[in-house]
Amino acid sequence: MHDIAQSIFNVSMISFVAGIMITLGLGVKISHIIEQFKETRLVIFSVLANFVAVPLFALALVSFFDASKGVSIGIVLLSLGAGAPFIPKIVQTAKGNTYGSIGLMLLLSVTSILFMPIVIPIIFPDASVSSLQIARSLLFTMLIPLIAGMMIKAYYPLLASKLSPWTNKISNLSVILLVFALIYLYTDVIISNVSVIPIIIIFFLGSMAIGYLSAGKNRTAQISLSVGTGLRNPPIAMLIASEHFASEPVAGIIALLMVIIGLSILFPLAKLIGKIEGDLNVF
Repeated sequence: MHDIAQSIFNVSMISFVAGIMITLGLGVKISHIIEQFKETRLVIFSVLANFVAVPLFALALVSFFDASKGVSIGIVLLSLGAGAPFIPKIVQTAKGNTYGSIGLMLLLSVTSILFMPIVIPIIFPDASVSSLQIARSLLFTMLIPLIAGMMIKAYYPLLASKLSPWTNKISNLSVILLVFALIYLYTDVIISNVSVIPIIIIFFLGSMAIGYLSAGKNRTAQISLSVGTGLRNPPIAMLIASEHFASEPVAGIIALLMVIIGLSILFPLAKLIGKIEGDLNVF
């Protein structure tokens, strides 16, 4: 039974990430994305915040708390990967710039795919991972599905509208199977690591603050960057942890806890901001 659960975990992880990426691709026009990259300063500050400031903050955090190896790997992997697929939905709830948030998500996701294979072997030289292995994982599970979805949307919009609900259902089913398999396989590990929740909360709030400050006085950018920089990209972290750091299962669990904690904070906060924005617009 353990082997079956492990197989379900591995397959559902890949189908969850790939399903999210192709669904996102099927729902966005390339022209909307290009429009968001005209603000050069904001693009540069977004990249610096997510791929310089947040990783440095994560390294300082795990060092300060003297975190275990698995916890350190999980936090650092989260810090190196940005562009969570949940960003547009949260920004939309907060009545922010949805197209801008999609552009930000794609910028951060693609940068993560290029950035992580280079940096991870440097930070974890003792781990049995290579740049090529990580790049291959991210290429086939994220970049290719994303590009495929965007191409279908660009050339066959009617087909895209028909496929999108099905790819969304696949990713939803995959995450359900993923959670059940994870609970079956790692309940003891999850229980024994409840004490890491304060570290995750500090990391999440600190990353949000970095994103907020990097946006300057741009109100819509503050919303998008706070969400995007704070939430990171847990699916990427979980994928790499499960494939390349299997001996430290808590690393993947850290990413899962990040989703639970991050969304638990962000959705109520987004609804509150959206209500405030709506009330302001009335006047």
